[in-house]
Formats: sequence, C-alpha cells, structure tokens
Amino acid sequence: MNELSGMEGHFAKVANVYRDMRTTDEAPILHIRDRLAGLSAVAAADVGCGAGRYDSLLFRHLNSLSLACVDISSEMLAQLTPHLEKNGIRDFETVNAGVEEIALADQSLDCVFTFNAIHHFDFQLFLSKAKRAIRKDGQVFIYTRTPEQNAGSIWGRFFPGFSQKESRLYRLEEMEKWVGSADGLEMIEAKTFRFPRTSSLERLIEQARNRHYSTFSLFGAAEFDRACQTFEEAVRAAFDNPAKVTWDDQNILLRIGRTDG
Repeated sequence: MNELSGMEGHFAKVANVYRDMRTTDEAPILHIRDRLAGLSAVAAADVGCGAGRYDSLLFRHLNSLSLACVDISSEMLAQLTPHLEKNGIRDFETVNAGVEEIALADQSLDCVFTFNAIHHFDFQLFLSKAKRAIRKDGQVFIYTRTPEQNAGSIWGRFFPGFSQKESRLYRLEEMEKWVGSADGLEMIEAKTFRFPRTSSLERLIEQARNRHYSTFSLFGAAEFDRACQTFEEAVRAAFDNPAKVTWDDQNILLRIGRTDG
C-alpha cells in the first residue's frame, strides 16, 4: 500500500491523539441546538467529522439525532466509532469519502454540518452537495475561522510563519459571496464566537509538536524546529508566567438556509 501523503497523510498520523490535542468548544453546538429547537428529531451529516469530537456534543444536545459521519480519513473514522460507542451513541453511520465523492440522498436531511474543516474543501462544491441533501426547510452550518481570526490566535501572533503558511482559510466576504451566488441558498446568520483561553507554554509546545493544527504539517522539519524555538522565546518574553499564557480565540458560525422551499 502506498504511504498517504499531504493532508490525508497528516490526519492519518495524528488520528490517535487528535481529540486530546484539539480544543472543542460547546458554545457553537448550543447555538445550533437553539436554532433547531423546533425539531423533534434531527437527521444530519457532519462532513469532515474527524475523530468525532463535535459529534459527541451534537448527540448530547440535539433531539433524537441520527448522523452520517463523513470523512476522507479512514484512520479518523476508526477513532470516531469507539469514541461514540463508548458514550452510548449508536444512531450514526460512518462514510469514508471526500466531498467530491459524497452521495447523500436528495432532500433526506434536516442539516449538514462541518466544523473546522471547510478550508480543506472546495467551498462551492460543498454548498452544492449540502443543498441537494437538505430538505426544503433544512439548514447548513459551517463553523470555521477566517484568516483574520487565525492571525489573532496565540499561533498567529507568536509562531513564525503560521499565518503565512495557512493560506487555505476563507474570508467571510468570500463565503458570503459564494452563498449569495448559490442557487436556492441564503445566508441567514454569521455569528462570531470569542473564547478566552489559558494554557501553559508546555502544553502549547506539546500541541504544536503533535501537529494539532494541520498548518504545522506545512512546515519542513528543520523549519518547524526553529519556529518552535522562536515561539517559545517569544511567549516567554510576552508573558510573566509561562504556566499561565492567556489570549482570545475567535471563530465564526455560518447558518445557511434554502430559499426554494
């Protein structure tokens, strides 16, 4: 078997530690819950689901959820299944596919979700696939970060080359334009979330070295080691206590609905 390369290779390597390395925020799930409060049951798909960290929260907060968990990485899906089953979750299926291969039944779903993954997709192709899959009153939720939000993170501020390497993120203006030009879709809401963070420098270095953001896989080995050293020096200079590093993260949640219902 050929060794996986690129992003598939990255996610194959980090699959077994991914949930432990990433921060999972409940606030966007609670917001989605409130927007779906009128549904007694929810049929949905999570595209780019990874190891299931947001899926377990969806099951905790949405009524009678049935979920198709879609990801191009079989290694991630292999982590997702025992994670959900360990939490007593059974009403899900896994679909090993990229956006190009997704074949969800037409008008079969109330929602299509994607969390921190849209920058790995062709945005307009994803919209087209999601629009076909949702019912006439269905919705699409896209949780992501913009380049500006990325630059304001602890990594964007102190890790050299992080913002420059991460060229895949979409600007809000781009996403609004694509939604506006998509047949039968409209942007209902673009909600910004701000999260105060506190971490130790040791934990931050651990996350970086475990490539918790795929951005780190875009660095060469020697380049990454130099950047880690510079990051550590910069954070030590900026904060009095390296055991208590503070900053704010921001993300955005797009809520998109059908207009041809």
